Amino acid sequence: MIRLSQTLWTPLEPLDLEWQDSVPVARETGDIFFSTKDGLAESDYVFVEGNRLRERWRSHTENRPFVISEIGLGTGLNLCLTVAQWLAHRPSGARLHYLGFERAPMRPADMARALSHWPDLAPIIKALLTRWPDPLPGCHRRHFTQWGLTLDLWWTDAADGLRDLASHGRPWVDAWYLDGFAPAKETGPWQQALYSAMASSSRAGATFATFTAAGEVKRGLAASGFEVSKRPGFGNKRDALCGTIHTPRTVTPTLTPWDLNASNKIPDHVLVLGAGLAGAHLAFTLAGRGIPVTVLEADTLASGGSSNLQGVTYTRLSHQHNPLTDFSLAAFGFATDHYDALLREGKLKEGEDIGLGGYVQLHDADETLAHLGEVLPLAPEFARLLDADELAALTGLQPRCGGIHYLRGGWLNPLAVCRALLAHPLISVRTQCGQMSLKRTSGEKWQAVDEQGCVQAEADTAVLATAQAVRQQTELRWLPLTTIRGQTTHLPTEPGLGSLSIAVCDQGYLPPARAGIHCLGASFGPGDLGVDEREAEHAHNIQMMQAALSDLDLNPPSGGWQGHVAHRCNSNDYLPVVGPVPDLEAFNACYERLRHDRKRLIDAPCPMESGLAVLTSLGSRGLSAAPLAAEILADQLLGTVPSVPRYLQRAVSPARFAERALKRGEPL
Repeated sequence: MIRLSQTLWTPLEPLDLEWQDSVPVARETGDIFFSTKDGLAESDYVFVEGNRLRERWRSHTENRPFVISEIGLGTGLNLCLTVAQWLAHRPSGARLHYLGFERAPMRPADMARALSHWPDLAPIIKALLTRWPDPLPGCHRRHFTQWGLTLDLWWTDAADGLRDLASHGRPWVDAWYLDGFAPAKETGPWQQALYSAMASSSRAGATFATFTAAGEVKRGLAASGFEVSKRPGFGNKRDALCGTIHTPRTVTPTLTPWDLNASNKIPDHVLVLGAGLAGAHLAFTLAGRGIPVTVLEADTLASGGSSNLQGVTYTRLSHQHNPLTDFSLAAFGFATDHYDALLREGKLKEGEDIGLGGYVQLHDADETLAHLGEVLPLAPEFARLLDADELAALTGLQPRCGGIHYLRGGWLNPLAVCRALLAHPLISVRTQCGQMSLKRTSGEKWQAVDEQGCVQAEADTAVLATAQAVRQQTELRWLPLTTIRGQTTHLPTEPGLGSLSIAVCDQGYLPPARAGIHCLGASFGPGDLGVDEREAEHAHNIQMMQAALSDLDLNPPSGGWQGHVAHRCNSNDYLPVVGPVPDLEAFNACYERLRHDRKRLIDAPCPMESGLAVLTSLGSRGLSAAPLAAEILADQLLGTVPSVPRYLQRAVSPARFAERALKRGEPL
């Protein structure tokens, strides 16, 4: 299991390499990454042929992705080769999900150098490395829709990552690549815990292949239930191993499964209430996986908390791991790649809908900043520390202190984002529906009913993505959500701001101009439901940025400051609320013993409100949080491989509040 909380946050150290005729060699062990004679042919023989992939792909007609998991990603050669073969042999409409585990990810420049031996793979290599994630611990998901590929890169110890996946108790993997170091030179992933996690995560009939024929590997795999065979090795190597598991092992639970969706039914159709950033991203994610979606909106697209003119993709670093920081970082990485993809595909327009270049976060000198100054050089494409003068040179404005320049992401127009996401042939959208509630029919479907009692739509699965309004639904009245008023100020651009090319964040945020206006924000009013613009809050916004940028001289226009009021919502722990909705009464009965023994493991499936889920509490970070939150929920609804480690799934599950209340002896 992956358990990072309260450990020191740091990017991962890259593998220390030396080069022999442009072939990478691990300096510490002397292990060579691929054959100097023909590494591509070796990979094809050992892994693609060893798992009979071309033959199996041609007959893969199931309505689910074919899943490959590689232990020891290395140079990415096996990944590139697999993508090339997949594109040549996949059935029409089929999808591939590739999991790559690596505890010391290579630098993209080193990967490009190593893979330069194979110019035929150059287009695939370039597309992958353009979107290669930073070396930050965790899972990094990338969708390559043109290839029918979902790529999950797990930067972690493989045994820990696989035990984490196995803890879900679902079989996912169809084929395994065991491509770690030679056991005699470096133990690496070769350990019984890894083989057992493999067996627990395998589908019946899953295969494995590896270049090694070491007896300890053969015995370890056999002990975990794999039928192991020897086959001739590649080139001068005498033997290699391959095999199959026919009856996967069940994993002994290590956690009470209150965060898991026990249903195995894949939705035929999903009804989403809310067409803001949360609902639009979920609809887009589900439609991308072939699920028809109906979106109903009480008002207009991107209303409510998604209605500001501009927002900034945002994260916040800490010197220690904790769920809030780790979710924020994972969401930021996924979101920035996601919006870049929308821009490349022409769904967003640069300068009108999106502005890149990252953003600046001012940060006073403290223990956290000192630590980040030591470790951020390990992730040079992610963020860098700059002093006040360097920030002034970057932004054209003098800041009150130094800070962090996050190199990815930037500003976005939320309405443009929602329009782009909802323009999908499998998504049907209806706006101006008025307030609605959900009712379950006798046929186990959910109906959206308006205030006049008319049924607007129905589906077997329904998701509430209506910010604080989710608490109007009977099944969710117990959620601890706070409504927060936020007023932005629309600042007409002027010569002094003309050089501002990236957003500056301190207590508030100031992005570059869009259509001649900077959307400066925002005030913070917990529990304030007012929708009126207030001069005092405009003054607060202006003073907040003038305190951050000492030479910012702003004079109100003749008619006074104008802006926009929106309401967002946060949970009491400031994390999103994402997942299937528990049946609260049954939940309390099922896990009642937690009231008397907080550490008790209760191996019982979580009682759920069948077919009902929620996605809310994105706070002021909807642009950053919504894409990954939608992935997490889609994976749970469809039973597909999770996009985050288990501790993050539990951190955002709506059931967390019911579990905490039981442990306090005060059930909700």
